[in-house]
Amino acid sequence: MARVPGKNPWIDLFSKHVENLEHGDKWTLNFNYKLCPDLDPEQREAGWKIYTTSSFGRFDCRCSNSWSSAHVVLLFHYRLRKNRGLVLLRLFRQGCRKCWNPPEQKPQVPRTKIENVFDRLIPKILKNCYGEKIDNVPRIQQHRKTKPHEKSLCEACALGICCNQEDVGD
Repeated sequence: MARVPGKNPWIDLFSKHVENLEHGDKWTLNFNYKLCPDLDPEQREAGWKIYTTSSFGRFDCRCSNSWSSAHVVLLFHYRLRKNRGLVLLRLFRQGCRKCWNPPEQKPQVPRTKIENVFDRLIPKILKNCYGEKIDNVPRIQQHRKTKPHEKSLCEACALGICCNQEDVGD
């Protein structure tokens, strides 16, 4: 579902990043919470590419518990077709350890971290959609103290794509 510019920081910051591309194509970012971590042969044939990364974020549960995580997993599918680029984004959810809700809390990612995510995604688009030679962008990771990761509460772990697969025992 497309969102209205000005109402969502992901849409706004993505638009800002792609307006500087020199290729003149129109790029759109949409959210899709059913994206899979793999492409099927039809998707590959249609030109889809995948990029998975992680960021720092915050979760708020209905029970009033909140927590930070350095392991917010983000999955992108993207392609360029007939001068139109489409990027689909899935933000993986986590469950609350206090009330043990299933993974249903969507992360809130600070604007600066969203900027960092797009600073890593855009070079992938330039390389894979336009054939540009891109040097690897070094990733600077700041270590923040967060509670131990609980695999059983992580939607990305359930799909085997979480960067922090180790579980915490009770």
